[in-house]
Amino acid sequence: MGGTLSYLFENNQFVIEDYDKKKTFSSFLPGIAGVKGIPIWVFYANRGQGVTSFGIRDKDEPILEFFPANTSYQYVDKYGFRSFVRVDGTLYEPFSVALSDDVTRTMRISRGHFTIVEVNRTRGISYEVTYFGITNEPIAGLVRKVKVTNLGKERDIEVVDGIANILPSGATTESYKSMSNLMVSWMNVENVENNIPFYRFRASSGDEAEVSLIEKGHFYFSFVEDHTLIQPIIDSEIIFGYDTSLTVPFGLIEKNVASLDLTSQVTVNRVPCGFTPYAQKVEENASIHINTVIGHTASLNLIEDRFFTDEFIEMQLNAVNTVLDELVDVVDGKSNFELFDAYIKQNFLDNTLRGGYPLVFGKGDSQKVYHIYSRKHGDPERDYNFFTLSPEFYSQGNGNFRDVNQNRRNDVFFVPEAGLFNVKMFMSLIQLDGYNPLSVKGTTFKLDALKAHQLVEQFVTKEKKQMSKLLSSSFTPGSISMGILLSNIELNLPEDDFIDMILEMSEQQIEANFGEGFWSDHWTYNLDLIENYLKVYPEKKIELLHEDSTYRYFDSPVRVLPRSQKYGMTKEGEVRQFGALKEEPHSERFEKTNWVKDHSNRIYETTLAQKLITLVLTKLSSLDPSGFGIEMEANKPGWNDAMNGLPGVFGSGMSETIELIRVIRFLRNHLSKDVLLCEENHRYFENLDDVLNKKMSDFDRWHAFTTAKEIFRSEVEKEISGNEIAVSVEALNAFLQKSETLLLEGVQKAKALNRGILPTYFIHKARDYAVLDYKTPYGLQGVQINAFEMSIVPSFLEAPARSLKIGDTIDNLEQHLLVKKSDLYDEKLKTYKTSVPLDDMSYELGRIRAFTPGWLERESNFLHMTYKYLLGLLKGGLYDVFFEEIKTNLVCFMDPEVYGRSTLENSSFIASSLNPNPKVHGRGFVSRLSGSTAEMLSIWHMMMFGKSLFSYVDTLKFTPKPILNAEFFKDGRVVTQLLSKIEFIIENETGYPTYSEKIDIDYYMVDGQKFERVEGILAEAIRDRMVNQVRMVYKKIA
Repeated sequence: MGGTLSYLFENNQFVIEDYDKKKTFSSFLPGIAGVKGIPIWVFYANRGQGVTSFGIRDKDEPILEFFPANTSYQYVDKYGFRSFVRVDGTLYEPFSVALSDDVTRTMRISRGHFTIVEVNRTRGISYEVTYFGITNEPIAGLVRKVKVTNLGKERDIEVVDGIANILPSGATTESYKSMSNLMVSWMNVENVENNIPFYRFRASSGDEAEVSLIEKGHFYFSFVEDHTLIQPIIDSEIIFGYDTSLTVPFGLIEKNVASLDLTSQVTVNRVPCGFTPYAQKVEENASIHINTVIGHTASLNLIEDRFFTDEFIEMQLNAVNTVLDELVDVVDGKSNFELFDAYIKQNFLDNTLRGGYPLVFGKGDSQKVYHIYSRKHGDPERDYNFFTLSPEFYSQGNGNFRDVNQNRRNDVFFVPEAGLFNVKMFMSLIQLDGYNPLSVKGTTFKLDALKAHQLVEQFVTKEKKQMSKLLSSSFTPGSISMGILLSNIELNLPEDDFIDMILEMSEQQIEANFGEGFWSDHWTYNLDLIENYLKVYPEKKIELLHEDSTYRYFDSPVRVLPRSQKYGMTKEGEVRQFGALKEEPHSERFEKTNWVKDHSNRIYETTLAQKLITLVLTKLSSLDPSGFGIEMEANKPGWNDAMNGLPGVFGSGMSETIELIRVIRFLRNHLSKDVLLCEENHRYFENLDDVLNKKMSDFDRWHAFTTAKEIFRSEVEKEISGNEIAVSVEALNAFLQKSETLLLEGVQKAKALNRGILPTYFIHKARDYAVLDYKTPYGLQGVQINAFEMSIVPSFLEAPARSLKIGDTIDNLEQHLLVKKSDLYDEKLKTYKTSVPLDDMSYELGRIRAFTPGWLERESNFLHMTYKYLLGLLKGGLYDVFFEEIKTNLVCFMDPEVYGRSTLENSSFIASSLNPNPKVHGRGFVSRLSGSTAEMLSIWHMMMFGKSLFSYVDTLKFTPKPILNAEFFKDGRVVTQLLSKIEFIIENETGYPTYSEKIDIDYYMVDGQKFERVEGILAEAIRDRMVNQVRMVYKKIA
C-alpha cells in the first residue's frame, strides 16, 4: 500500500477517498475491446457519477454528449448518469452535490474499469457503481454494474438508475452543440416494446440531395435477474416532470415506481434518456444488483440473449482485465518500489493507446506488422484534438507522425518483428525535401485480383460474392473480419488463418497525408527507431543500411517556397517569413500513389543509407545564418508547438542541430559501403561539399547552402530521373566529418553566448535588405535580405536535454549543474520547467507568450520534456544524478495530494511555482496520452538492460548492463521481463549500484544452467524468445 490517507494504492487500484471534493481531474477508460471487439471511448472525472461522455469512433458519434473538461465538471451530475432511491418513504439522489446526508464517497481506479461508492450513513444505503467496456464482442458497449446494499433493517427500496441524455446515432457533437433544437427533428427511439430501445436518426440530417437511411444505432438494456429485461424509461419527463433543467425528479416525487406509466412514453422529437426502474424488499445487508449496458451496434440482431445474464457481465469484467493484464505484463516487474512497478505498466498501456500494439501476420519475407489500439491523443482536456477509434475488429486509429513515431520507439524490445517495419515506415515517409506528412492514419492492404479470386474459390463456402467485394478494394483485417460476420460468410478453415493468409499475400499500404504543415523536428525521432532496432539485431547493420533497396520517398502535394516567395515586408514595415508553403492544384499524380516516381513513372526505391544522407543534406543546408540552429522555414516550429511565431521571425532551433550531429555520427560509425544517390541528390551533395570546402562568413555560407537547397527542390518538385551515381564511403565520411566540425563549432559558440547553457531557439532580424517590386503569394512586399542580426531566445530545457546524448560525461555534468542553478529549475517543487521566464519577449514568439506562466508549454513542468531530460542524464552517463532527480521528477514518486490525480498516470504538464495561483502548483493537467510515456519506457529499458542489449563481433552476444542503484533492489533482486516473454532477474547483494566499478557480472543462469558469457546459439535463443528465464548475478571485485 502506498500514498496518503485520501489517496491510496492498494490491491492494484488507485483509491481516492472523498473524490468529489478533491482537485478535479479528467481521465478515460482505455478504449480497448480486444482484437475481436468494437472499442467504445469513455471519459470520466472525479465529479458526479464519473462518466462525462462516451461514444464510438470519434467525437462526432457520441452516445452521451462530449464536453471539454472544464464544462464536463459542471454538467456531469446533471446530464450524465443519475440515480434516485426511495427508502423509508423518502426519495434522495446518491452522489448528488446537494445531498446534506452523512456520506463517504470513494473512487477506485483500475486499468480497465473504475468504481465509485457512496456509503450513506443517514439512510443506511451503500450505492456502488462499476464501469467497464464490452470486450471481444461484435457490439460496442459500456457496462454500468450497480450494487445497492441495505445497511439497515429489512425494508422496501426503490431504485431508478440510468442516464439523463442519450444522443441517437446520427447526432454529431458539432451539430448538436450548435443546432440541438433542429436535431431533435430527426430523433427517434425504436424497439422500446422489446425492452431494448434503439436510438437513431430516421435518416441523414445533412442538407444534400442524396439522403441516406441510418441503419446502425445506440441501444440500452438492463436486467436484474438472468434474462429478465426491465422495461426502461426513455422519456425524461416521466422522471423530471415539468423540470426541464433535469434538476428535481418531480415525476418520481409524485409517483412511486409501481405507479409510473411507461406505456405512453414519447419516443420522437426530444432528446431521450435511459433509466431503469426497480423496486424490491431488501433484507438487512442484502443488495439489489442492476446490470445495464449502453452502446452501439450495426444491427439489433447482434444483441444476443446471452448478454442478459449475470455470468456474461462478470465474464466481461474479467475479460477486460485479462486483455489489459496480458498487454502490460510484458513489463511486469518487481523492485523495491511497488508504485514504480505499477507505474511502468500504466506507462506501457498509455504508450500503446497512442502508438498502437503491433500484431504480426504471415511469415518470413511476406510478414506483415499491423498496429491496433492506437488513436490520436484527444480527450476532454485535449478538446482541440480529433481522435478516431475505428469501430471494427482489429481496431486502429489516427495519429500524428511525431507522436506515433515516438510512441513506437520501443516496439522492437517487445515485438522484435516490429522493429524493421517501423524503421521502414517512418523513413519512407521522409520526403526528398527532408519533411514528412503530419497525419498518419494507420495502414491498409491491397490484394491482387487473381490472388483474391483464388483465395475465395479455395476457402469460401458461402457468400463468395460478398467476400470478393470485400477484397476488391483496400481493406484492413478488421474490415475483413467484420464483413465475414455481418455478411454471414462461411469458410472451410479458421477465420484467423484465412486473414493471416490474405495479409501475407497482400501489399501493405501506408496511409498518410500532408495535414497542416511541416514541423522542423519530426525527422529527429527516426534515428531512435534505427538505433533500437540495431540493439536487438546488431549483425544486420550492413543489410539495414545498404542491402535493402525498398525505401521510398513520400510525395507531398505541398512544397516549401524559395526565399524570394516567402520573405517579405509587412504593412508595419517589418521583414517576416510568412506563407512559406504552396499546395499544388489537384493532380492525377497523387490519385493512385503518394510516392515519388522517376521519369519512367515507376516508384523510386532506394536504401536507408541514401535516405539518411538525404536528411543530412536537407538539414545541413537549413543551417541558420549564424551557423547555430536549423531553420524553421516551413511555417511550423519544432517540438514546442506553442512557439508557433518563430517561423515568421526567421527562428531556428539548436535541438535539431544536435539531432543532425547524431545522424552524422551514426553514419560515420556505420557506413561501410559506397552509396548510390539519385543524380539530383548527387548534385546536391557536390554543391554542399563545395561550400564546406570554402572559407566564408556564416551569412555567405547560409546563402550558398540555401541556394543549393532551392535548386535541388526545384529539380525534384515533380519527379526525379531515376538515374543513380555512386559516392564512395571515403568521400561520404570526409563530407560528414566536415559537417560535424561545422555544427560542433556552432554549438560551442552558442553555448558561450548564453553563459554556458545551450540555447534552444534563435531569432534573426533582417538588418540589411532591399525592397523588391513584387508581392509574395502571401501578399507581402518582396525583399532580398543581405544581412541578419541574431538574438537568443531565453533558455529552454529542450536543447540541454537533447545535448546530453552527444556530450561526454564531464561536459554533461557541467551543463546539468548550470541548468539546475538557472530558472529552468523549480526550487519549490524540485522539478524542471520548459523555459526560464518569457515576460520580456514579444508576443510574436507564439501563443506561448500569451499563456499564463507555469501553464501549458510556458514555464511549466512539461512532463515529456522533463522525461527527455531524465533520459538524457542516463544516456549522458550521469547515473547518480539521475537517481537523485527521479525522487522528485517521476510522477509515481510525487505526492498525490499535490499532484491531484492518480500518480500512476502521467499528465502533459504540471503547473510550476511560477503560476500566479498557488493552489495549482505541482498539480497535473491534461491526462495520460503524452510523449512522456515513450520517454519513461526508454528510461525503464535503460535501467533494466543498459545501453546495449545485444552486440555482434564475429558472433551474437547478449550484453545487458543494467543501470540501477542499490535502493531499487528488494532482497537483492530486481525482476523484470526481457523481450516481453522472458523473466529477467537481476541479483545484486553487494550493496553497490550496478554501475559501480567495485562490482561486475559474476555469471548468468539461463533456464537453470550456469554460463560465464552468453553468446552464439545461446544468445540467439534468447533473442528468439526460446528460453523462459535469465538470471544475471553480480559480485564484488574490489
